[in-house]
Amino acid sequence: MSRIIQDRINAGESIDATDLNSRYTAYSQPGALDVANHGAASIDLPQVRGNQLITIDSQRVVLGTGSYDHSSVESIPSATASPATLAEVGGGSTRLNFGLTGWTITPGDILRVYWDTSARPYVTGRPYAAPNLGTLAIDDGAGGQFDINDCLACWVLHLEMDTTDATLANFVPVPGQTDFQTGTPAFGNLSQCAAMTVVPAYLEHSAQGNANEGATSARTLLDMRWGGVSGAYWYTPSGSQTIYGLRIVAHGIYHAKRTVTQNRLELFTAVGGVTQYLELTQGQLSAVHMRRG
Repeated sequence: MSRIIQDRINAGESIDATDLNSRYTAYSQPGALDVANHGAASIDLPQVRGNQLITIDSQRVVLGTGSYDHSSVESIPSATASPATLAEVGGGSTRLNFGLTGWTITPGDILRVYWDTSARPYVTGRPYAAPNLGTLAIDDGAGGQFDINDCLACWVLHLEMDTTDATLANFVPVPGQTDFQTGTPAFGNLSQCAAMTVVPAYLEHSAQGNANEGATSARTLLDMRWGGVSGAYWYTPSGSQTIYGLRIVAHGIYHAKRTVTQNRLELFTAVGGVTQYLELTQGQLSAVHMRRG
């Protein structure tokens, strides 16, 4: 199949029967709707209208090894030591692989990445109450108090890229994204979370309903259900950058914390272990390489 070459139809121009017949003949050839004629030069109007961007390449892959109907799931345990192990969603079988030559993103290009999946967190008991992190003192109505959690804990999914070679053995966080591998306990600044999705780790509330004159004495851990999560990232390099692959990693559990100079997510190992985990099913990881026309 040869490359189809047709003059562009500009705004205000009329289209006659000869032109329409010519285009119909060209696109009616066997194999006409291939990558050479469309994947390398198609316009993504909903996102780039008015920006004159050209799609150079695109790729997508099923993300994760679980099933869409939740009959099988991928389970990731929470960290018991700092830093957390970065667990690749799909175990390495559902990453984006751009081949031996990779995708070369040059100044003026845009890399757009999108991901989605379904997630369900599990926590057994109240392990988060032990170190008194994130607990709030509540009047029990009898001259004492009990604690209820602030529920500011979460799992993290973030995007990584390999810019070394096609073996895909050297993944690092994309620019603007931390890997949560530094500090004691390990943490990530919110100012470095450009390619990240969070999943609430647990939700706790008063089971008594309305407090009696500000006092209550009951609490319960909400049974978390499946929920859809998604994320997006865009990258415009200042110099030429070749990318050989992309992946999503999951890790946790983290708790929100504010210091004098930083807002951060800090690893919360008190809720670590096999009885605290994140379940994931299938989703999708997509990438689009675009260039300004």
